[in-house]
Amino acid sequence: MQLRFQEFDDFIVYDKAYGHRTHRVSDGQFGLIEFLSEKMDRPLYVVHQLDKETSGLILFAKSKTAATTMTQIFDNHQIKKLYYFLTDQVKSETKFSIKTHIEKKQNFLMNMPGLPPNSETDFEFVQNLGPYFLWRAFPKTDKPHQIRLHAEFAKINILGDAEHKGSPYFRLALHAQQLQFNYGGKDLVFDSQLPPTLKENDLTGFDALLEENYFKRHQLYTIEPGESYRLIHLESDQIRADVFGDHLWIYDYTKNKMSDEEKQSIEKFAKRKNFKLVIRHMLDRGHGVGGLEDTTLESQTHMNWAALEEKVNYHLKLDSGFSPGLFLDQRENRKWVQTNSFKKKVLNLFSYTAGFSVNAAMGSAQEICTVDVSEKFLNWSKENFNLNHLGDSQYEFFAQDAMIFLKGSIKRGRQWDLIICDPPSFARSQDGIWKLETDLPQLAYLMFQCLEPNGEILFTCNLESRTREEVAELFCKKLPEKKIQISRMPMQSLDFEITDDLTNLMKGFLLKKTSDK
Repeated sequence: MQLRFQEFDDFIVYDKAYGHRTHRVSDGQFGLIEFLSEKMDRPLYVVHQLDKETSGLILFAKSKTAATTMTQIFDNHQIKKLYYFLTDQVKSETKFSIKTHIEKKQNFLMNMPGLPPNSETDFEFVQNLGPYFLWRAFPKTDKPHQIRLHAEFAKINILGDAEHKGSPYFRLALHAQQLQFNYGGKDLVFDSQLPPTLKENDLTGFDALLEENYFKRHQLYTIEPGESYRLIHLESDQIRADVFGDHLWIYDYTKNKMSDEEKQSIEKFAKRKNFKLVIRHMLDRGHGVGGLEDTTLESQTHMNWAALEEKVNYHLKLDSGFSPGLFLDQRENRKWVQTNSFKKKVLNLFSYTAGFSVNAAMGSAQEICTVDVSEKFLNWSKENFNLNHLGDSQYEFFAQDAMIFLKGSIKRGRQWDLIICDPPSFARSQDGIWKLETDLPQLAYLMFQCLEPNGEILFTCNLESRTREEVAELFCKKLPEKKIQISRMPMQSLDFEITDDLTNLMKGFLLKKTSDK
């Protein structure tokens, strides 16, 4: 998937999705500018901000000099901005202006009556959209929450704006649609396409949620046909949704299963996008990797199919648990493995369907060893190798417990340049009970013994009871402090929101063996 933005000599124009904050708020809670800087491999600078839940156009400068110039344009009100928003409040006036004094009191932004105005916004009614009303807003000043506060003052509170008394909605229905300004002697105009819910009048329920986020993902990325990505992540507490090629995979987290009306709403969306629909009811969200699974499975598809992820093919299956065989939150890590495997010896532990191993092969690894206790998953792994025309005869596959395999490798003096490890938090086998929180220090010690000098370990897990820092501390408990260097994994792709250690289920890091002396 190719990230979408407009790039110029001094700045970039980005169409921000709702739910993305502009910059990081603490270490581990990153923002859009950190994400874009990493992906573009260059520093970017904040020129102005949009609220986290507001969508639309935002600018980032590519140098400190450009940032200073552009900030002055905003500060001197030499830029024209146009916003659109939805409200469910009726108002007889169709065109008016609001002036108030906006100030922060007790950590809340509010209109302060009786004080001289320091903010001004013009409003203009556009049209009815089903039960809602679409308005334009032209802010003449640039105070935080200005349009939201002025809409509240005018009694046309914005849908989804709980902070300013707007009616409940799945998102803040406010969009920054246009920017006009002069830069370097040139008059520039940038427009953003309105989200579906701000231009269509027949979207309701899950259909509206899915359509809005389908639009959101396709604004974030250029997505090729057959690609796999997360469609609903943190945008709802009732469902999550993944796209696997031509399949829409819905995880139903409603307490007593979704109603027939809700299913019909999802089916309406799936039919419109030509998706084959799968719905799984998850009994306990957040338990383990994806929740406990109900035996109920509703499907409009065959048991097996193939889908793409970043030009790599995967066999997917309907009857193999709550996942069809590909954990999408590992996409950026799989890409990293493909880029960093050239002529390396690679070991993939707890390999599942061997997505990491396939990417190592695509990256021309010298040798690849794939280890999983399940013979079923190893056979599935070989299918993935063959699907990508890699063959499987030149690679090693071991159906063995990872700890036993590592101990045997130490006895044989075998080492690898890259070890990938994504273990379950808890598992039972004929050899006993695996509990990551108890066994992690020993697992890390064994992997370290099997690591070549300057070799790396890519480690991830879903240990919910621990923070990322606590997982790293537990991992390093038996390791020599002076011989390790820990760094962050690549940021997750934006279909999983921006990396936030406080909300991410997956925790992980890269560990490098810095010296063997």
